Amino acid sequence: MESFKKVIKTIFDGIGTVVPILSFLAIFITFTASIIARYIFNTSIRWSYEISVLGYIWCMFFGVGKAMEDDSHVVFSLVYDMLSPLWQFICKVVYNAFLMILLIIVFVPCCKALQNSSMVTSVLKIPYSVAFAPFIYMLAEIIVRSGINICKAYKEFKAGPVEKAEEGGAEA
Repeated sequence: MESFKKVIKTIFDGIGTVVPILSFLAIFITFTASIIARYIFNTSIRWSYEISVLGYIWCMFFGVGKAMEDDSHVVFSLVYDMLSPLWQFICKVVYNAFLMILLIIVFVPCCKALQNSSMVTSVLKIPYSVAFAPFIYMLAEIIVRSGINICKAYKEFKAGPVEKAEEGGAEA
């Protein structure tokens, strides 16, 4: 079972790292090509904006799970840091449970809407079902990661408070 978990984690880590890197690289290359075309060749590349937007969307949809895992997403912790460990635990569980329940509710309707969409992008004519397919991946990954975060919060709470090392290293 542990080896299965390790393989799944490796796959998700790879997807959450490699796809955003490649998406951002596509954005950068397209943006650079667009600038060169406009200012050197005095022409515009019609599809550059569409590629940039889709690259950004893919970068965000595939990268959000990694941000949740690393706990590196934007948080407002001013009040949270002042709470007792019990209330911090309650906040983590309520937040992740609410997020998980909400996304479970919208998962099937989003899948159906994407599957039934006949729309295409304006320039490249990419079907929305392909262009926005990573949204379904993102929903599923956030649902799973929210469940994992609830389990982590429970383990951390049961283990008791851990002293955090002071910034700048240990003192003598």
